[in-house]
Amino acid sequence: MDSLSSMLIYGAALVAIVAMAATSIRRMRYALLVAGLGALGHSILGGQIVWAIVTFFFVAVNAVQIAVLRRRAKRGSMLEEELGLFDRMLGIEDPARQQRLRDLMEWRDVEEGEVLMTQGQTNPPLVYVARGSARVECDGKTVGLCGAEEFLGEMSLVSGQTASATAIVAERSRIATFDRDALAQYARAVPEVDTALTHALNRGLAAKVRRMNDAASGGGQENSGEA
Repeated sequence: MDSLSSMLIYGAALVAIVAMAATSIRRMRYALLVAGLGALGHSILGGQIVWAIVTFFFVAVNAVQIAVLRRRAKRGSMLEEELGLFDRMLGIEDPARQQRLRDLMEWRDVEEGEVLMTQGQTNPPLVYVARGSARVECDGKTVGLCGAEEFLGEMSLVSGQTASATAIVAERSRIATFDRDALAQYARAVPEVDTALTHALNRGLAAKVRRMNDAASGGGQENSGEA
């Protein structure tokens, strides 16, 4: 019995080391589950009731997390809108980073007339327009239109200033709203995400400036703005 108990704890320790080397969260969770089961068996055989209770909860937590990951994977091929955002806009291919960004986004359908942010608003949301469009107003006058695969609120995110304009849904749209603080924190922690996000926002701002200049010079219709 002692030899079996020793084998279990040594095996659990080895699997825990393997878990730390795992390159995906799912593999790490499975390895930790196996390590936890080994430690649980060792505790039970050794009559260590307190440790058995602790390792039981460790195993239970990992089992729940694995179930959550499996449910997400089952549901969850990415939405077409998410693929467009990650592939075309941000160029982020790492599934783990894509999933983390998904956790920071809230998708919803919005109807014409809904106000997404108001001029002078403190910490306005960063909004990605996947489908549809939003009208941008400054001092009560329409100054442009934000269309599909464009951001709203990027200037405020970059500068830290209040919203420079009001954004109103111009037609039924599909949008994603980001958790600004969590996004900024994640971007600081992962340079690749920070670079991808900065480039995407800068490209969007540059395109809007060009369109506004064209509109001002009579070279095109007003179809840009920054909220």
